[in-house]
Amino acid sequence: MDCCFYEVVSAIRFEKDVPMREVQSGLAGLSSQAMTFDEQLKTMHHQNRYKPYVFCAPYPLEPDRIYRKERMYCFHLRTRDLGFASAMKAYLPRAKGIAKVISIELRSYLQTHINELISLTPIISTLNNRCWMPENGIGLLADRIQMNAVKKCKAQDVSFVEPDELFFERIDLLNRKPVIVSYKGTSLLGHKVRLAVKPNAWAQRLAFIALSGGVCEKNAIGFGYCLAK
Repeated sequence: MDCCFYEVVSAIRFEKDVPMREVQSGLAGLSSQAMTFDEQLKTMHHQNRYKPYVFCAPYPLEPDRIYRKERMYCFHLRTRDLGFASAMKAYLPRAKGIAKVISIELRSYLQTHINELISLTPIISTLNNRCWMPENGIGLLADRIQMNAVKKCKAQDVSFVEPDELFFERIDLLNRKPVIVSYKGTSLLGHKVRLAVKPNAWAQRLAFIALSGGVCEKNAIGFGYCLAK
């Protein structure tokens, strides 16, 4: 199993003013279009399966939460797949959409010990086609985070044995109200969280999976991008 991940780091310039709640959908479209320049990635994009990447919201964020036309921002796309990272480095500058990629570079990061995971973009967990909300119970969200990380780990290593306990010992919600993100004509409700990660080797492995591929669902539209401490 790979013990590193890759980030495609872009400087982007928006073609128009974009509210924060719409930017993830737009950048997902930009990334999807970049994949159409490669037949293998094009096929993967159209398949209903886990996509091996996650991306952050562009920064810096404006005080009024509106990204400005013609201003420059940084945009990170993260993956464990070097081939995918290299392809996106090549094709993102050719993609057209909400923003234009002005410059781009590829970075790699080795796995290190993780004490905490802090979501920089909201996490999404869907239950019967509805987004998780606090009234559903924090225990349910914790279980969904665990199940998703295990699923991603098994997709990469079929020999991985699912543990009987969570890979984190505490979960804290960081927002009082859900974060609303517009996507394909609907509104998705997400939450930012902090996970206190256990020191065990298997727990560190699952935490690294969550860090490198995103926490919970819909990572390919920018949900679940995390910072590790």
